[in-house]
Amino acid sequence: MTVPVRRILSSVQFGSPRGIAIALSGGGDSTALLCLLHDFYSERGEEDRLFAVTVDHGLRPDSAAEARRAGEFCAALGVPHTIRHWEGVKPVAGLQAAAREARYRLLADAATAAGCGLVMTGHTLDDQAETVAMRRARGNGRGLSGIAPATLHDKRIWFVRPLIGQRRNELRAILAERGQGWIDDPSNIDPRFERVRMREAIGRDQRDSKIFRVAFEARCRQSEQAAALLADDNTWSFDRDARTAELIVDRATGREAFPLALSVVMAWAGYGAHLPGGPVLEKAVVFCSDAASGRKMTVAGCLLSKAQGRVTIGREARNTRNGGFGFDHLLPSPDHAVAEALARRVGAAAFPPPPLSGYPD
Repeated sequence: MTVPVRRILSSVQFGSPRGIAIALSGGGDSTALLCLLHDFYSERGEEDRLFAVTVDHGLRPDSAAEARRAGEFCAALGVPHTIRHWEGVKPVAGLQAAAREARYRLLADAATAAGCGLVMTGHTLDDQAETVAMRRARGNGRGLSGIAPATLHDKRIWFVRPLIGQRRNELRAILAERGQGWIDDPSNIDPRFERVRMREAIGRDQRDSKIFRVAFEARCRQSEQAAALLADDNTWSFDRDARTAELIVDRATGREAFPLALSVVMAWAGYGAHLPGGPVLEKAVVFCSDAASGRKMTVAGCLLSKAQGRVTIGREARNTRNGGFGFDHLLPSPDHAVAEALARRVGAAAFPPPPLSGYPD
């Protein structure tokens, strides 16, 4: 049983000579990732570039011991390892989302402190299939393209998922052949969690990596088309200081990329944590194309005003948010083109380019 490690990693621009942080939970996926990367870099004489980070969320009695076991595994390989703890009061509602946010922050901080240029995570094809199935159950949208193969955190460090095209059972088979054990998180079989229930429901045909590759490529094309629309001086104008944008309606509405371009501009103008989508975005698109001159609408923290064939987009008076917007915090790699196009138009700092060429095999 082999995973085409060389082919997978050949699409990643690691950046020499910076280190590579590995998010190591001790579970089968992240353990396999560390083994494969260690083999790959040992052959190159560069194993000293690897650095492992375990986040202890403190949510289970065994979590501290499991983090120490991950450290012992790293010590056996000669890989430096650190444990970061999620401190403070844990929320009752939205616990998983809060834990995910804490994990991003703690991993990014540890990687930066160690001088690493990337964080590698062990997400698999099974994770991808489960995520898409959960999102599909909630409705349509761009999220059906799945987990991005890379995500930029706070405009400073990329999280890369090189095993997103590999099946979980194949990775565990590799570990079994090596005689390498791993930690089984009991939450992974707890039916109280949506992901566990979805894991049992999806079929093999929903775990085809070609499906997700096609969706990823379609999302990239949509981002590039929206980027071209935002770059058009004859369609959009921006006032960075006032944090407003003006749209010439006849030049944009009806174009395939317009909804995404509008969504990105609204998130920027309204300091939104997420891009507006679904019925909210549909409402804004219809307003831009159909509303009469002189009409106004508040939506997604923005005020849209229409006059003489133009729509001005700014922050709604009741919106008190005043820092950044969604892509400043988490930027999926297929959306890089449209995010960078907006950054150029408003004079913001550039987004570092994705460290992946395409979708991992």
